[in-house]
Amino acid sequence: MFGDISKIDKMKKKLNSVSPSFCMAKWMHCTLHLLTGRSHSCYLPPTHKINLDEIKKDPSALHNTSYKKEVRKMMKEGQRPKECSICWDIEDLPEDRYSDRHFRGVDDWTMPYFRKLKKIDPNKNINPSYLEVSWSSVCNFKCMYCSPAVSTEWMKEVKKQGSYKLSTFEHQYIPWFEENGLMPMDEKENPYIDAFWKWWPDLIKDLLYFRITGGEPLLSIHTFRTLEWLKDNKQKKLELSINSNLGINERQFNKFMALLKEILDKKRIKNHILHTSLDTFGPQAEYIRNGLDLEKFKDYTERYLTELPTAGLAFMSTFNNLSVVNYKQFLEWVLYLRRKYNNKHRQVLLDIPHLQGPEFFSAKILTEEFYPYLDECLEFMREHKNEAMGFKEAEIIKLERVYSWMKEGFDEDITKRYQIDFYMFFVEHDKRRGTNFLETFPEMKGFWNKCKLLALAEGIKL
Repeated sequence: MFGDISKIDKMKKKLNSVSPSFCMAKWMHCTLHLLTGRSHSCYLPPTHKINLDEIKKDPSALHNTSYKKEVRKMMKEGQRPKECSICWDIEDLPEDRYSDRHFRGVDDWTMPYFRKLKKIDPNKNINPSYLEVSWSSVCNFKCMYCSPAVSTEWMKEVKKQGSYKLSTFEHQYIPWFEENGLMPMDEKENPYIDAFWKWWPDLIKDLLYFRITGGEPLLSIHTFRTLEWLKDNKQKKLELSINSNLGINERQFNKFMALLKEILDKKRIKNHILHTSLDTFGPQAEYIRNGLDLEKFKDYTERYLTELPTAGLAFMSTFNNLSVVNYKQFLEWVLYLRRKYNNKHRQVLLDIPHLQGPEFFSAKILTEEFYPYLDECLEFMREHKNEAMGFKEAEIIKLERVYSWMKEGFDEDITKRYQIDFYMFFVEHDKRRGTNFLETFPEMKGFWNKCKLLALAEGIKL
């Protein structure tokens, strides 16, 4: 749909006929961070706190917050909510650009609702057609770029050993999370989760897409409560997505697979896709995603694809500065999976977003010596370009964009600051976790020494 410019142009005119700031995502999309009691509609605006008094009266206020209703009213009246500034910045450029407001309008979970939303009172409650929910921060991984707010293992570490002291700030500083309302609650005593299940019987009637994220969703009782419910209640229009690090024990994985197999075999839902993450390959992947057992991950992946022949799989590969030197081996494995498991019912998908923060993990701080690794990756993808069984044109374009973005770099002084923080973080990382950066990334020894010298020049000794 995104590639059909004529449809986007048509929707742009329709949206603007209501108001030049009207966006259907504010009604039909919702992400619920139940672990912190926060919500937003569309991924671009910041989250806001859900009012407990409101959900006591009406559990649909998890989505229909008084704050969102104010924003919806502004959009109907042609005012621009500040939280949507990314779209306004795009739309104000001299060229006639498409913002996410326009792209969201042609999604299959918004487009059919245009007439209804054109007339709807901004104060009226509505169920979203696309909902993403995180129940809990329970997670058995400590991925390097993650946070105590969404990983209990990260939280245990920083509570025991403190924040990571970098050149100008403290990384993973618990008081900051407390001051910003980002401390996660126990899922066993969470009024937001209680409200969700009160809302569920009515909510499910209108859901087209339901995505469960985390933490690690397969460690949450509420993910399995959802699967048990779907096993007994057919939802023929529902597309269910679950995120997982695939690092759970075999008993838990077998339980998940048995439930999902029954749901799919009995056609209780329209479709299922598992979203999982891998940022490179080998011991380097395990270093980035602390807690990962790559051999178990590979085994679970192939079991999932073998035992569930209609279920989709998507890799979310967050490209960072530790991805680069072994990324080709990851691409080789993706190609192997596609050739073996792609069929007319499903595909193995690949998304390659680039990590933007924390910036000391960004590929933009790397030096030119790392460019040949990306050249080799792109050559491999082009050599095996095939929309059905190989790499798609869109995926090649994504990695080309990441490469171009990486080459842009930061200003010289900013780059040096991030390189110092890179060195300081991983020295402390190795002390705390018993890892060894140079043994794991021998190809990065020159870059490591460069960062170390910059730190020593500022009098930093670790």
